[in-house]
Amino acid sequence: MFHLASPAYTRRFILAGLIGAVVLCLGLGSAAWYLTRCDMRDYLNRAAVSPASLQERYLFACGHVWHSRDAGRVWVRMASTGLPFGTRDGHIAADRKAGYLYLGLLINTQGSIYCPLCAWTNLRPAIYISTDGGRRWTFAYKFKRGPAGDGGFLGLFADPDREGAAYAVIKNSDEITYYATGTSGHFWKQNCVEYYFIGSGRCKLPEKVIRLQFHDAPAAGVTGE
Repeated sequence: MFHLASPAYTRRFILAGLIGAVVLCLGLGSAAWYLTRCDMRDYLNRAAVSPASLQERYLFACGHVWHSRDAGRVWVRMASTGLPFGTRDGHIAADRKAGYLYLGLLINTQGSIYCPLCAWTNLRPAIYISTDGGRRWTFAYKFKRGPAGDGGFLGLFADPDREGAAYAVIKNSDEITYYATGTSGHFWKQNCVEYYFIGSGRCKLPEKVIRLQFHDAPAAGVTGE
């Protein structure tokens, strides 16, 4: 058996090991922070205008709901409950009814004996709704699932003229499907399908939706709740 010749060397050896472990942990922590860091300002092009008040905007980014009352110049992060653990990315839309929000997410599904890993490899687009401006969320609807990493929401938009009406555009592999709801997000009907890229077919959103939602985002400031 190997023995260190001196207690001093033993202490130095142990100390060096401890220092090495600390450095390793710090390095792993820094790497984890780098991989998970997120700046909500990178997602401002997804901000949803409220039809009830054009100065009011909502955004879901970096795992949080953000709210602005001055057309997106200052954003406040909101505390939210009811969303799946680990949710970081999604599309949000504000209904004409004040405080009513839709949130499109990719969620895990259930595996089976034929595909035990499908719960993690085949994610499924889903809609969550909030009736209090984004503080509490409840599940509302699940769309058909598609291959992980090759699909999800391309957009989620509220109808500026009708309460309880919204539109979703979802990519599933090479298929792009347009859905609409008139039931406040509890049921969605397929309206149109095209392939490979937006505009490849004759699918389109109503002009009133495009005019409301596609806007230039101003420079943003960020605050806590």
